[in-house]
Amino acid sequence: MAHGTESRSQRQEARVRSKDRRTPPAGFSNSPLRVPAKFMLPQQLPREILDRVARVMDYHRASKLSPESVRANPPVLDQATKPDTYRRFGDAPRVALPTHLLDAAVPMLSILSEGIGAVPESQLQPPQNLKTLATWLYFANGLVQRPSNPAVVPPRTCPSSGGLYPFEIYVAAFGIEGLEPGLYHYSVKEFSLRKLREGGVALAQIKRGRPDLNFLKSVPAALLVSTIFWRSAWRYRQRGYRMALLDAGHLVQNLVAAANALGIQTMPRLQSNDNTMRELIGVPANADFGSAEAVQTMVVWADHATLPAPESRAPVTRDVLPPIPRQPLSAQHVPYGSILATHNDCVAPGMPLREVRPPLTELSPVPDDLLTTELTSSEQPPVGPPARQVLLSRRTMRSFGRHALSREQFLLINRLAFRGGSVSPMSPDGPHTALLRPYWIVNAVAGMEAGLWYYDPRTDRWAMLRRGDFRSDAAYLCVEQPMCGNASALCFLTADLRTLLAGAGPDAYRLAHLEAGLVGQRLHLASTALGAGGCGIGAFYDEAVRAFLDIAETGWEPLYAMAVGVADRPGKV
Repeated sequence: MAHGTESRSQRQEARVRSKDRRTPPAGFSNSPLRVPAKFMLPQQLPREILDRVARVMDYHRASKLSPESVRANPPVLDQATKPDTYRRFGDAPRVALPTHLLDAAVPMLSILSEGIGAVPESQLQPPQNLKTLATWLYFANGLVQRPSNPAVVPPRTCPSSGGLYPFEIYVAAFGIEGLEPGLYHYSVKEFSLRKLREGGVALAQIKRGRPDLNFLKSVPAALLVSTIFWRSAWRYRQRGYRMALLDAGHLVQNLVAAANALGIQTMPRLQSNDNTMRELIGVPANADFGSAEAVQTMVVWADHATLPAPESRAPVTRDVLPPIPRQPLSAQHVPYGSILATHNDCVAPGMPLREVRPPLTELSPVPDDLLTTELTSSEQPPVGPPARQVLLSRRTMRSFGRHALSREQFLLINRLAFRGGSVSPMSPDGPHTALLRPYWIVNAVAGMEAGLWYYDPRTDRWAMLRRGDFRSDAAYLCVEQPMCGNASALCFLTADLRTLLAGAGPDAYRLAHLEAGLVGQRLHLASTALGAGGCGIGAFYDEAVRAFLDIAETGWEPLYAMAVGVADRPGKV
């Protein structure tokens, strides 16, 4: 094809690829696994587990996007089959939540930096009552404006790709004043709770086969985050599993941040018994794709209960709990068997994963001798707005101006996202993300050269990989979205899936995506608190990104992207 007849995107793709071949960082491409010498590499897993790993990786490859796949199969959204963004249990007993809520005056930047340690002692352990629970739920996943047009999905405090909100919250209440012990569904639209199970039944089911969870009988509550895959698959098709996990990670981070801002101690856990939890929330084992729902995480209200639930005297039954009737989310659905099969491969029994430890949490795509730059802020970090304001005002920014962030803003956003610790069952050798490693395309950060940078969360050091203006590359890689080129910086969150799954088993795939969602939401919150904004991008040209980052010959894969920057005009998102 003559150059003059090539499309703009085809020319851009050729330019990205040729640029990578022309200027690779020395010693970077095809580099061996980089882990500290003191750690031993994991042993070989059983064949049955490796077969599951292979199937999960087959799914990952099949869910990738390319310019060719997007052009050959452009997205066509069937509004007639769009799933409802609100789960309804209309026949279940309703408990209205109070609307006069608590304040959360601690600065968000302090919460992201210090967690509950930033809260004054006088504000720790707030009353364990319905008002505190209502405030927690609203800050984490509340409607920031009531729906006026039924055709428009109103924004919430928690972001979601495409405004699909593939997550739900179930409250296992054990000792909350004004609320009978039981399992409840949090109805976002009604701002109420719908009771689904009795408290003793819920507690026994959660603890079934898990003696490590006996402590739950002495805490006020545990919040379960589930995903409804059809909501994401309606728009993102086969990639919907990945998108739903990212959104679930957003919600877990919001739950932790909101709780800490209220003085609530939390214990987030990204693992659970899939069959037990599915049965608890009342989803039958043979549910079709349109009704399938899976509990991904649990966030425990970990303060000691002041009104612990009384011990149940009813005998513990091993009978299967009855399903709970649900209203269909849409009249029809498109089944994506690969999503259900992949989730089952991730969470099926047979891989007794307790913790993901070093060396799997200390991987790096970049040789340590390239990490030569230590960037420090010259200013005292700002106090910033209170957590309540950030949680209620955060919006996904889709209209970036080509304005620069200050170096202090950028470094603080990055450090709060990647040096804020990890979540069980990941146990890294330091206060850093366990599975995710970030590459940054810096477009406009005052005091930093434009180009491709790598940040190592383990060492808090940087490597300048390639200098230049890559705005057009950033836009192209993110399915040709101009906003990604207009942003001040674009982050690609990557994980070494090949090594992680071979060492920790197939559930590392799910965990890596959940951690990517957690980190993405920390980037969101930190950007908003600093007067900027962010936009998560779960759709990108996977292999083109790998080529641009020069990781195509390794096991490293991009899982998520996040653009951060300044609005093109004040007040616009």
